Amino acid sequence: MRRLFSLTALLAAFCLASVASTARAAAPIDHFRDTIDETYPDTQCGIDGTSHFVGIDNIQVWDDKFKVETHDTQLFTSAATGKSVLLFYSFNDVQAGPVDNGDGTVTFTTSFKGLMEKLKLPNGAILSRDAGLVTFNGIYDPTTGDLLSETISAEKGPHPELDSGGDFGGGTVFCDAIVPALS
Repeated sequence: MRRLFSLTALLAAFCLASVASTARAAAPIDHFRDTIDETYPDTQCGIDGTSHFVGIDNIQVWDDKFKVETHDTQLFTSAATGKSVLLFYSFNDVQAGPVDNGDGTVTFTTSFKGLMEKLKLPNGAILSRDAGLVTFNGIYDPTTGDLLSETISAEKGPHPELDSGGDFGGGTVFCDAIVPALS
């Protein structure tokens, strides 16, 4: 009798799950957290120094995508002057794919939403800030993993670093801001 009840309960749960899955998104198949707290020699925009990096990533994985919630802080200190800049990142990153393009390549779509980069003086002025939404479409060679091309399909919010042709950290706006701040 207990076995029949268990089987009936299992089938009922399966039926409810089937109905529920059409009403809402599927639950992730994995969920974990990654933390880091380390200090290391670093070079930013040609300036040698030390970085202290503290970060937390909450990661959720589905069959066809993953989501990373990132909260990171990096304090970079120039070895020559002892001056520092603070970088802060707090965003969600959702990557979906691969999508077969039919030509031997695949596309991954990655959307960032939130504060991609804030560069500031410790206890001081904000030097640069990239925030909002950005969606990248990357075409890859699936045999080598090489990125063949990348386009932006959506961009909302101020993105001075990205718009200047840089990647978050180390681009034109970034270096134009930190070189004088660390000199």
